[in-house]
Amino acid sequence: MARALSPKFFTKLYSTNRKGFLEKIQTLLDSPVSNAKHEVNVCGITFRNDLGNAAGLDKDGSLLKFNYFLGSGFAVVGTVLNEPHTGKLFPMGKKQHNPWTPLPNSHSALNSLGLPSLGVDKALENIAKFRTEFPDKDFPVGLSIMGHPLQEGQQKLDGILECVEKSVGKVEFIEINESCPNVAHQTDDGLGDRLKAISQIKKATPIFVKLGSLGNAAQTVTLLDGSNIDGLILLNTQKNYDFYRPKLSSKDHKVFDYYTQQYQGGLSGEIIKETSFDAVKRASEEITKQNSKLQLIHVGGISTKQDVKQSRQLAPLREWYTGMMERLCSGPIDQLYPGVL
Repeated sequence: MARALSPKFFTKLYSTNRKGFLEKIQTLLDSPVSNAKHEVNVCGITFRNDLGNAAGLDKDGSLLKFNYFLGSGFAVVGTVLNEPHTGKLFPMGKKQHNPWTPLPNSHSALNSLGLPSLGVDKALENIAKFRTEFPDKDFPVGLSIMGHPLQEGQQKLDGILECVEKSVGKVEFIEINESCPNVAHQTDDGLGDRLKAISQIKKATPIFVKLGSLGNAAQTVTLLDGSNIDGLILLNTQKNYDFYRPKLSSKDHKVFDYYTQQYQGGLSGEIIKETSFDAVKRASEEITKQNSKLQLIHVGGISTKQDVKQSRQLAPLREWYTGMMERLCSGPIDQLYPGVL
């Protein structure tokens, strides 16, 4: 279909239907379809299996029951902000939407959502509602948090700290998103100070940090350890278009070129698998070398049983998003997690 339709119409088709699709699957399951097990314990938390959904799929906690019934080992809600935000909206017909598109022949995707969020309070409300119905202790819920894109400096940091304070004790772990490619970030020079401020209020709730690039592995591990951070999540979506375009199927080039010129956006899925595995491998080696306490969470390009098997050699936990959505739309739903675990 990517070749049959114009790139503009293809992008419009998927962008305008994304919200409706996510609303539909909220009520798709009314009982568990899988009891996939591969139990692990990380940071004192029991996970019924070691594969969960990455941040970005469930922005506000409305998909928790769906992921629980589906067989996920854990769920990450968000990324959330201290105040509501529409994300990046673009006119498509008479309405505005957050753009995204699959690159189906490359088993990948592009998104320019720009952190749409109903706000941290709504997410925590939905998480609490889910917990009253499903108090299981082996299905942890994490919350991804970031500074508001429309705020700067101390106001942005205060927003992050507000989200952390509200979330402590109400979720099993917190993810600090330092890597969204579709919004501006504070400079890396202040990362250590931000993380130390967060660690001062985290209490017993583990804090994981999500990066888009490992950078210097030794320096990154040292920085996170020195900031009292519990885990490192690698990697978020990527934007090095010149590097990745030749690796895509030629059948996706027209959509890729149109989309990146119009909306930019971050690449996810199989196209970034090699990059993510390389980063996690280097981080794992450095953690061992430094005798670090950091736990690794692997994300980026995971979609098959072989991916999971290979990832387990490097990290105790892993997340998926693009691979999950592709398999969800193309295979038997009751075999989604058993098929890769």
